[in-house]
Amino acid sequence: MQSSRMMYSRSANGNISIQDASQDGKYVTLENTHRSRDEPIGGWKLKRKIDGKHEIVYTFPPDFVLKGGKSVKIWARGQGGVHNPPESIIFDAEESFGVGSNMQTFLYNKNGDERATYIQRNNRSVT
Repeated sequence: MQSSRMMYSRSANGNISIQDASQDGKYVTLENTHRSRDEPIGGWKLKRKIDGKHEIVYTFPPDFVLKGGKSVKIWARGQGGVHNPPESIIFDAEESFGVGSNMQTFLYNKNGDERATYIQRNNRSVT
C-alpha cells in the first residue's frame, strides 16, 4: 500500500516570511513578524515553482507596505478571495499558484535577494 505525506520547510531572512502556501494553489500568505516595524515590499516578487518546471511570478504593487505584525493573503483569480489591500490581494494574471508534488515558493526583494522560502514536498512511502 502506498501512502503520501506532505513535508514542509520554511525560512526567512528578515521580518517578512511566507506564512502559508495552500496545497491546492489558491493562495499564498506573507507575514511581517516584527510587531511594530512596517516593511515596504513594493516591487518584491513572489515566485512559485511547481515540480521544478512551471514558475508563477507575482510582483507587489510599487507602494505596497506590510504593516508590523500583519499578514497579507495573495489569492489567485477566481479562488474565493476578496481584493481588500493591505489584508488581501487578487492576483489577476493566474487562476492558480499551481499544484504538484514538489512546490517551492520564494520571496525576493527589489534587488533580487531571496528573503523567504516555503517548500512543500510530497513524500510517498510504500507500506
